[in-house]
Amino acid sequence: MKMLSNMKNLIKELISSDKISAKLLKLLLLADLAFICIHCFYKLNIVSNPLFSIEVDMGYPEIYQYIKEYWIAVLLLILAIKKRHLTYLSWSLLFTYILLDDSLGIHENFGAYLAKYFEFKPMFGLRAQDFGELSVSILFGVLLFTFIVISYLFAHKSEKQISKHLFLLMVALMFFGVFFDMLPLGIEDILSLLGLIEDGGEMIIISFILWYTFGLGNRQ
Repeated sequence: MKMLSNMKNLIKELISSDKISAKLLKLLLLADLAFICIHCFYKLNIVSNPLFSIEVDMGYPEIYQYIKEYWIAVLLLILAIKKRHLTYLSWSLLFTYILLDDSLGIHENFGAYLAKYFEFKPMFGLRAQDFGELSVSILFGVLLFTFIVISYLFAHKSEKQISKHLFLLMVALMFFGVFFDMLPLGIEDILSLLGLIEDGGEMIIISFILWYTFGLGNRQ
């Protein structure tokens, strides 16, 4: 609850202090809601094209998500070059990995390989591949967040605050991207809205992260 309260206060503070990026946030969220609504229409057989589903690989909503992730990585890289600080570079590398993972299926492909190589066994309602995917995510997560922590230790007060904000947003993203994805299949079958909550939640959080990184240039 404290995390949600901190995030709510952060968003309120930044929206009130940066009207330009606040307009961008509104546009991003409207686009997210449009894709979510169209996805619901697809589920109700009102829309027939599967590319409008937020659950389909390389569908329109997913490509829109890739574009947002790309700009987050680029904006942070630009700040890293402009400010000459590792804080922005470390976060840029993290979002570059997220983009590559989402578009190329790194954790799915390597996770399947690890599950087969180490002969993981299904347990706790999870598949062997789920454990492989989780292992890959943990491996890359540890490497990238180690770099972030190192850059944080040598950062100025303002960069440390930015890292804290981005970490808070990343926790929200991981909640939707990892927690819902790892739920046992039996629960997922009962709660058919879990896929919508997972993908829709990720879309909205990524929009907030893009809005935040876009506004960093105005707030520096």
